[in-house]
Amino acid sequence: MGLTSALNTAVFGITYNQRQLDVTASNIANADTAGYSKKIISANVYFDGNGNVAGMNATEVRRIVNEQIQSDYFNSLADTSYSRQIADFTDRLDDIFGTIDDKSSLSSLAGNLSAALAGLVNDPGNYAVQKDVVSAAEAFAREINSSYEQIADLRQEADNALASQTDSVNGLLSSIEDIDEAIQNATQSGVSTADMEDERDRLIEQLSGYIDIDVTKNDNNSISIRTANGDQLYADGQASTLTFDATHVLQPGQEGNSVMVRTPGGTQFDLIGSSKSGSMQATAELRDDILVEAQTQLDTIAAELSLAFSNVNVESTAATVGLDSGFDLDVSALQPGNTITLDYTDSSGNPQTVTLVAVDDPALLPLDNSATANPGDTVFGIDISSGVPATYITNITAALAGTGLLVSNDGSNNLRVLGDNTAPTSVESLSANVTVTANSDQGLGLAIFVDQRAGTDLFTDALEGGGQRLGYASGISVNPDLLADSALLVNYQTTPTPNTTNDPARAQFLSDALSVGTKHYDPGSGIGSASTPFQGTLLGFVNQTVAFQGNQAEDAATYADSKEALTMNLAIRYEQSYSVDLDAELAFMVQLENAYAANARVMQTIKELFEELLNIV
Repeated sequence: MGLTSALNTAVFGITYNQRQLDVTASNIANADTAGYSKKIISANVYFDGNGNVAGMNATEVRRIVNEQIQSDYFNSLADTSYSRQIADFTDRLDDIFGTIDDKSSLSSLAGNLSAALAGLVNDPGNYAVQKDVVSAAEAFAREINSSYEQIADLRQEADNALASQTDSVNGLLSSIEDIDEAIQNATQSGVSTADMEDERDRLIEQLSGYIDIDVTKNDNNSISIRTANGDQLYADGQASTLTFDATHVLQPGQEGNSVMVRTPGGTQFDLIGSSKSGSMQATAELRDDILVEAQTQLDTIAAELSLAFSNVNVESTAATVGLDSGFDLDVSALQPGNTITLDYTDSSGNPQTVTLVAVDDPALLPLDNSATANPGDTVFGIDISSGVPATYITNITAALAGTGLLVSNDGSNNLRVLGDNTAPTSVESLSANVTVTANSDQGLGLAIFVDQRAGTDLFTDALEGGGQRLGYASGISVNPDLLADSALLVNYQTTPTPNTTNDPARAQFLSDALSVGTKHYDPGSGIGSASTPFQGTLLGFVNQTVAFQGNQAEDAATYADSKEALTMNLAIRYEQSYSVDLDAELAFMVQLENAYAANARVMQTIKELFEELLNIV
């Protein structure tokens, strides 16, 4: 190697050492800066035809980042944000429902009403005991109202949160567009982009909490961002635009608007439908599914509570025509939502159950079997809009035409259903369940609760207008008649002679309605399934609902904790992959200083040799 080549090597070495010192000093200075990744210098050495150093390029600054760990960490952020959002809201939901041991919970208040009714059975004529029942009913109704409104507020909060999240994501995408453009310009100019890539990563990290995204790095150092389903959020240097129309008042059962995305090319898609995780997905699920389900549970409790007290069974009477036997049933008291239940054995010897549901709007027909909670019945809707029992029977006859039973009007506008001895079919039972319209002389039932959303209406569980049950929890209230006269809890008959003031019959009926009778409950409430709905007493359903909310909150918290633990582990590994080790950097700086000094000594030596050669010449 000649002196010139040695001099070039030393000069290049000093230049490289100086650049390394600059980058190392920057690493040390930014060691505590959040998101700053360790940088190194890449050097390319060029040689001449004789193998001597002819040049060196030491301008490329590279980041030290483990991209696989980074990708795993970003993906886990979406799951963690999703699970934490669900856990936060379900915890608040659990607080609304309370616990079984909480004195102000729905479960405890239902128990108080049951206990008050049991006390009334033992002392029906006692005014103070009657008032205890009314007070317990009021407390239960108010708690249902309050719980429903609190959940409605949570739904509204979730809707507002989606609006805020939409603005945040738009801001992040816009910032990513700006920094990505700057990175591409710097790349084309040969300027280091390492610090700008750090900034871009921080923006992607924030975006990952809102939406589960897939990030692809392109050849020109730009990126593309797509949703979990592959829809475009950012590509070719252009960001898509998110829009969301907040709903000022979410009505019962109403779904809020979704977040829509328009790409620069004009394509539109539903962001929530295109995502699987992230806080935005969780917020939409809370607003339209989890919180709506909780409201449905309250509606179910309110509806079944009202029906348990106000509905009475109308029993049929035995009827025989020739060799065919069955029952006659008075259908004149049917109201929208009331039902007739028919149990029979078909021609193949199989037991069958038919539920006839009264409707006032023929446009609702035909009804699906899901119109009742019983998984084992066949449902037919019956138009009673005429108000004429004879017409009811005509409609029922048409509905049951395929059963093989003999269905007719008995001549006194009663429904007659007989088995067909020649088929053979047989009728096992026939009864109606109707809502009482007066406080006395219609059996032991009493409308303790009424619907006060638009005046004072009896609750009959009508299906018209989206269903009277929908949102009923917000309007259930104690019957004003009962508030004015608590003796109605005992006085159920005025003709032909009034019952005695100490008659426990009505009190016993009301008490049994809560704690003795069992039935199927709407699987749409989330308690049970369509094939196996919850079956039990009303008190049992209330307790099951409270327990459901507690279990849901606990499961959500456990899931969120596990996701957070995973994300924390990935965050530590990710940070370790790019963070600056001060001890290592300081030690490296000492090495660089020594190398710098060595190169300087080489240059000094070569200078002295050149001077000596010149002096000789």
